[in-house]
Amino acid sequence: MATWKVLDLRQRKTYGPHDGELIVLHMIPKSAWGRSERYLTGRLRTEAGRTWMLSGGSVASPAELRKHYDLRWLRLPEDTI
Repeated sequence: MATWKVLDLRQRKTYGPHDGELIVLHMIPKSAWGRSERYLTGRLRTEAGRTWMLSGGSVASPAELRKHYDLRWLRLPEDTI
C-alpha cells in the first residue's frame, strides 16, 4: 500500500511528483478555523518557474495552498484500457 508523502515543491525533481503525473493532493488545514480536510485530484505543471495543479478544469497554486494547509500527495495509477 502506498503512503502519503509531504509535498515539498523545492525537492520535486528528486522525490516527485513530476509534471504530468496523476496525483491526489490531501489538504489538511493548519487551523480548524473555518476549514475542513479536502482532496484534489489532478496533475502538476510548471510554467515560468511556478507550479500549478490542474484539476478538472480548475487551477490551484500549491504554493498558495501551503499558507492554509499541510499538503500530502499520493501517486494514482493511470487508467489502462
